[in-house]
Amino acid sequence: ISLIDIPLEVLQCISRFLPIDDIVKLTRTCQHLQNSLCEWAIKVMELRELYFPYSTEARLAQEQHISYKVALSCVHDRRHAFPTAHPFSAQVISQGNDYLYCNGGICILANNGICVLDVDTSKQVCNIDPSSDRALEDSSSPGEISLLSFNDDIVTVHLKEKRPPYHSILVFDTKRAPLGKTRLLKTIQLESSYMLFARHTADCIYYGTHSAEDKNGYREWKITGVALSERYKMVCSPLQLDRFFGTELGSTIAFEVHGDHFYAVSNQTEEIDGKGFYHCVRFPLEGLTHTAMEVCKVYRRQENEGQIHDSWTDITLQFDEGTGRAMIVEARREWLATPERRQRTFYISEFGSGNKKLPASEDGSAVAEEGSLLPQNDAYVGNLDVAPKENRSSSKYHPENNHGCGATKSFPIARTKFKGYNYSCSSFFDFVEDESCCSQPSTASCLRIRIGSRIEASVDPAPTSDDKSIRSSYDENDAVYHYSPIQLWPPPPSRCACSKRLHGILNPPFPGEKSSRSIKGRLDERRFVYMVRPGRSALGVVVVIDFSR
Repeated sequence: ISLIDIPLEVLQCISRFLPIDDIVKLTRTCQHLQNSLCEWAIKVMELRELYFPYSTEARLAQEQHISYKVALSCVHDRRHAFPTAHPFSAQVISQGNDYLYCNGGICILANNGICVLDVDTSKQVCNIDPSSDRALEDSSSPGEISLLSFNDDIVTVHLKEKRPPYHSILVFDTKRAPLGKTRLLKTIQLESSYMLFARHTADCIYYGTHSAEDKNGYREWKITGVALSERYKMVCSPLQLDRFFGTELGSTIAFEVHGDHFYAVSNQTEEIDGKGFYHCVRFPLEGLTHTAMEVCKVYRRQENEGQIHDSWTDITLQFDEGTGRAMIVEARREWLATPERRQRTFYISEFGSGNKKLPASEDGSAVAEEGSLLPQNDAYVGNLDVAPKENRSSSKYHPENNHGCGATKSFPIARTKFKGYNYSCSSFFDFVEDESCCSQPSTASCLRIRIGSRIEASVDPAPTSDDKSIRSSYDENDAVYHYSPIQLWPPPPSRCACSKRLHGILNPPFPGEKSSRSIKGRLDERRFVYMVRPGRSALGVVVVIDFSR
C-alpha cells in the first residue's frame, strides 16, 4: 500500500506517536503528503498535549499571524539548526550603551534615549525620550537612565536623580501610539535600589531589592507588585522572601514571570545529611500575599557528587514548550571521583516536581505539616519527605563531554564570554574567544559559538564504561542518549568568502582596540543576541544570530 492510499486521518493518528522531526520528514516523502501538510499541521498543533503548544510559533499561529504549516516547519527548522550550530543568519542590528531582548524585540539604550526594534521585520517600533516623556521640572538634570526589563511591549527603566526621590522606576508603553500624549504609564518611587531587578507583563510589574532585613540583621529579598492595567488591582504590602539566599542573578538565583505566576528559585539552601536542595517560591500575579505563596524544596545534589567550581555555575528558569511547566536548568562544573577529573554538567529539574507544596507562614517560611516528628520551627522541617527515593534519571542531566561527542577544544572561563542552555533543543551554548581561529596578530581573538547537543536514542545501545563512570547513579532503565559532536561556528575565515564575512559581523572592528572588550548576551529558543563594547564609555554593537527562519 502506498502513502497516497492511506487516509489522512490515519496518518494524523500515527503522528501522535512520532516526534516532530519524523512528521516533517514523512511529509517530504511524497508530493501528496507535502500538499496535505497544512491540514495535518493544524490537527497536530490543535492537540495541546503534543510537541510544542506553548512555543512562540504555536502562539503566532493561534493568533493567525502565521499559518500552522509555517509554524510546524519553523519549529522543526530551528530545532535542527540550533543543535547542529547552523544558524540561518547573523546581522549587526544597531549600536548603543545597553540593550534588552525579549521575544523578537530589542530595546536599545543610547545616550539616555531608547529605541525599540522588531527583529522579525527589521523595523523600528518607536523611540522614547524618558526626559521629555516624564516632563522633568529640571530639564538640565535629566538623571541617569538604565534598562530594567522588556516584555509584552512594555519597557521599564531605572531613573537615578540627584534630588528626591533619587530612585524611580519608569514604565513605558512601546506599542500603542499615544497621539500626542506621553508613553509613560507609571512612575514608581523607590525606597531602595540596592540590587534592583524587575519582571513584568502588560498588566503588572513586580520589582525586588535586596534591602529587607531578617531578625538577625541579615539582608533578604523584598518583592513588590504594582498593577499596570485594570486586570489586576493589587493592594498589598511588600513581601519579604524569608531564608531565600543568593544575590547573583543567573548564578545563584533566578526570577521570572510566566503566565499568571511569579517564579523564584535559589540554589543556596543549606545542605542537610549531605543533600542539597533548590528553594522554590511561586505566587499568582493577581495577589502578593503570604497565604497565596507556595514554598517548596526540590532535590538538587548530593555532597558526594564532588566539589563545585562556582565560576561555571549558571541557573535559569525555562518553560517547557510542550507542557508550559517551569523547569530549573543549572550548569555546574564538578570534580567527579578524583580532583583531576572535572566535568561540566547541565541539570534539569521540574519546578516543584515530586514535592508537596508547603504553605507559607506569616513570615514567609515553610510550615510543618500535622503529625511531623520535628517542632514547627525546627530547621529540618522544610526538608521532610523531599529526599529522592531513586537515582537521578539520565533525562535530568546532560554532561558536556560524553562518548560520541568527539574530541573538541575546551575554553577556560576567561575565554568563555557567555554560557547558556537551550532546554527545548537539549543543547548547551557557549560564546567563546578562539585565539587559534585567526592567525593575524593585528586582530583580537575570534568570537565563535560552541554548541553540543543530544537526542534520545531510538534503539538503546548497551551502556559503555564511560557512561557508568560519568555518574555513579547510572540506572539500567534510564533512557540512552546519542551525543552529537561539539561544533564551533562560524568556520575559519580562510575557508571561504562567506566565512570571512561572518567573522566580520560577529567581530565588529573597533579602532584602536585589540583585546579590551566586554560582552553581554541573551539566549532564547530562537536567537542569540549580544552586545560587544570596547569600553564602558564607548557605544557597543548589537549583533543578532538567528536560528529561526
